[in-house]
Amino acid sequence: MRLLLVIAAVQHAQSLTIQRRQLAGVTAAVAVAAVNTPARADDAKARLLLEELRVTAADAARVDRPAKVSQPPPASDEAAPARMLGASTRITNSEGFAFDAPEGYEAKPKPVKTHAAEVLYKNGKREIGVVVDRVRITALSEFGTPQFVGDKVVAGERERDGVTAAELSKASEFVVDGQAYYELAYSNESSRGNNNFLSCVAVRGGRLYVMTLKSRVDDAGALAELRGVAGSFRVSGV
Repeated sequence: MRLLLVIAAVQHAQSLTIQRRQLAGVTAAVAVAAVNTPARADDAKARLLLEELRVTAADAARVDRPAKVSQPPPASDEAAPARMLGASTRITNSEGFAFDAPEGYEAKPKPVKTHAAEVLYKNGKREIGVVVDRVRITALSEFGTPQFVGDKVVAGERERDGVTAAELSKASEFVVDGQAYYELAYSNESSRGNNNFLSCVAVRGGRLYVMTLKSRVDDAGALAELRGVAGSFRVSGV
């Protein structure tokens, strides 16, 4: 939800700036800066980005959050998605996305719908979640680079109660059949446990797609499995 709100704020700010000043070719970042003070805009982006990238895991508000940031590798559009290992079931959704769910995962429907689409699958402490929301941008690059998104997510995590450390280990882009995806990997240490997170983000057909995967740091084999899930994630729009 936070990433959606950031993008919506960017679009709204861009519209206001163009209407008021009639500037041509104003980027989303410049539009935000024109309406908000730089410090306030950056703080808001960090908080809003975090919520959207974490809300796809069930009860995301109660999940642990990172704090201490290490230098991640540079984003690269040459990165390739991981492949699924073992038996799985292909999950498809009418909102235009699909992914492979490994054996043992069960759907956990939410009673209240807060997105155009929202799915959650769980296997113990391992979680696979996807949310879809309407947006007006046509590409993630209109919002920012993978590094920008990753930096803001971790910056927001730093503000969470109970967090003692955090690390962003990956912020990259990969392209499949002409569709761009941002992939983020980060981990945390907190008073409520230590977790690994993977996020895969895409924009297509006026929709923002965010997959978030979660596992405990001490869960051997979880990351390899969830990397395969992230690598299987595809969007088609509607």
